[in-house]
Amino acid sequence: MPGKDDHDEMNAEDLAALSEYENSEEGKEAGKPTPEAPAQSLTKIFLKTPEMEECRRTADSINNRLNPDDTVAVQLDMPREFLRLTEFLEQKRATAAGVEPLPTPQVLNQILLNELHDQLHGLITGPARFGYYRDLWNRFCDNQGAPDQKLPDPLASSGEGGEGPF
Repeated sequence: MPGKDDHDEMNAEDLAALSEYENSEEGKEAGKPTPEAPAQSLTKIFLKTPEMEECRRTADSINNRLNPDDTVAVQLDMPREFLRLTEFLEQKRATAAGVEPLPTPQVLNQILLNELHDQLHGLITGPARFGYYRDLWNRFCDNQGAPDQKLPDPLASSGEGGEGPF
């Protein structure tokens, strides 16, 4: 029939083979829904808590209303040596790129914007990166009798020295 997909038209032999498969042990197992892992079922319940609903609403609202042209001037006080650090690193970046260095206030503004964008992304995709939500999850796991699902504090578990040549 024109307009119908080829897989919608099965001959008697194909139908018999499909029926045989569906009635086999393998077919019956394949048709069963896979059970949820404990973390998945806990997560579903956790995301319905008032704190997580507030987190989602707030993050979504900020993300949806974010307008780079709607700005507010802010004054920051920081140690002079951090300004020196910013200027030094910007000079190195500019030299490598073969361009003039950007003004320090513009560089600092971009650093702060990048950090805030990263925080918003983290709040949307993995709020447990923030201590408040990680602690909330861990208390939730204790209350649900699932201490094995708790998340470690990455700062407490990280060792000295990172990877890399230095």
